[in-house]
Amino acid sequence: MNIKAFEQHLKIDSNMYDKPTLDALNYYLQHFMFTVPFENIDVQNGVPISVDINHLFDKVVNHHRGGFCYELNTLFKYYLIEQGYTAESISATIHTPDGGRSPHGSHMSTVVTIGDNQYIADVGFGDLPLKALRITTLENAEPVIDINGQFRAILMEENNVHLQKLIVDEWQTLYEAELIARSIDEFEDNINYNQSNPESIFVQRLLVTQPQSFGRATMSFNHLTLTKQGQKEQQEVNSSNYRQLLYDYFGLDVAINKLEP
Repeated sequence: MNIKAFEQHLKIDSNMYDKPTLDALNYYLQHFMFTVPFENIDVQNGVPISVDINHLFDKVVNHHRGGFCYELNTLFKYYLIEQGYTAESISATIHTPDGGRSPHGSHMSTVVTIGDNQYIADVGFGDLPLKALRITTLENAEPVIDINGQFRAILMEENNVHLQKLIVDEWQTLYEAELIARSIDEFEDNINYNQSNPESIFVQRLLVTQPQSFGRATMSFNHLTLTKQGQKEQQEVNSSNYRQLLYDYFGLDVAINKLEP
């Protein structure tokens, strides 16, 4: 992977930091998330997902695309390791609003170790802050306040961390993850499931989302939703306007087969 070209695409100043610190991690994370959207357009278009690092570089840097968790966190982890960080992929289970659980490994997150501390540095989930979350016990929780809410990462038991968001004055778990390093090969079945199984939400729905200066923009087959200070504004999405909306809010220039006339 061409690190210089990657940094140019993300508008990262390579002279800003020369050590793998928390400040540097947050700087890299913010630039990645503001530049690279979470999106499952390839899944919707029936394009096979590849987590080969050179393919991901080409997709994101040369074609100005995004991806979903396995793609984005693989690419970001590779960059972090190049910057001297200790970064590992971990397997997660998503908690759904109705109290359900996704299959184990349906999400892949990233944990970064800096000194004696571990941080969740996840660029592939869709609703997370623009800072890494230090993993703590409940008693020592360190919530991160972000334009899109308050978040924390709580160690519930050995090797089990819950990533939570404060929603209507209640901490709700977005996903739980095992703090056990995994290779990308261990996610092969999950990747196949999430790109081809009719039961997968990524097969069923279009999801494009990215943080914005005002909050967050999220696009489905039917609506573009702009979240500003907790308030949501919706705009209809159709075959006539979706390409312009993709470009204006996510910097994407790509056709979505199901939205084509």
